[in-house]
Amino acid sequence: MMIDRRLVGTVPESRRHVAAGVACQWVALLANMAMILAFCRLLEALWLGRATAGDLVAAAVAAAASVVVRAACTVGSARASHLSSRAVKARLRHLIYEKLLRLGPGYRERAMTSEVVQVAVEGVDQLETYFGAYLPQLFYALLAPLTLFVALAFVSVPAAVVLLVCVPLIPVSIAAVQTWAKRLLGRYWGQYTELGDTFLENLQGLTTLKIYQADDFKQAEMNEQAEKFRRITMRVLTMQLNSITIMDLVAYGGAAAGMGVALWQLSEGAVGVGRCLAIVLLAAGA
Repeated sequence: MMIDRRLVGTVPESRRHVAAGVACQWVALLANMAMILAFCRLLEALWLGRATAGDLVAAAVAAAASVVVRAACTVGSARASHLSSRAVKARLRHLIYEKLLRLGPGYRERAMTSEVVQVAVEGVDQLETYFGAYLPQLFYALLAPLTLFVALAFVSVPAAVVLLVCVPLIPVSIAAVQTWAKRLLGRYWGQYTELGDTFLENLQGLTTLKIYQADDFKQAEMNEQAEKFRRITMRVLTMQLNSITIMDLVAYGGAAAGMGVALWQLSEGAVGVGRCLAIVLLAAGA
């Protein structure tokens, strides 16, 4: 599942920050599209020998305005991401603390101290990426192709349709990768918490281990567990690299298909140089 409704519902105040981040990215996309279309119009006029001083001024103004808007949107998106992740971490850690207070000293009967610490610290920190980057990018990835389709429909309908058809392949590839990664990440987190439990237990009983001269044995045991954790960490990194490769192939494959249609239409005389260049740049940059 790409969106955990229970998790998002736990921190409802993060929704407006996620929406603000998506809005900033969308406005930046519009500014970039406007700049590309202005320059392509100028280049086509130069190609045909019809360029005027007004065309140069219009392109320069469009470029300057686009840079200012995109810079402001970048700052706004980063701030929204920070506010979203901050709200999530504060809310979840407060809930964990309240849960521990309700359970009292008997919380150890339900969870190890090391596991609670790992969940409250690193586990919550991991959600910063989910709320601050993943969710805004997910909604932006759904909105951007539709915006690109509307813009390109006025330039070349076949190229716009090809790019739009390729869009569903991206979430399909993401879902396939998630199915593969879910089992591996479950094993990774299990070994991580197990290593943390062992480390805390050995640290608390270090004096006893020294007295009975069992510290060397526990050291060897921890070294073995650390090696297992290192191996599964390498497998997780390999999985992440493979998933990025798959999604990049799908994304850039769709863009290449749109560029191919644009070049074919240019060779047939259906579109001019400026429109063809606009399709190529928009397909590559969206």
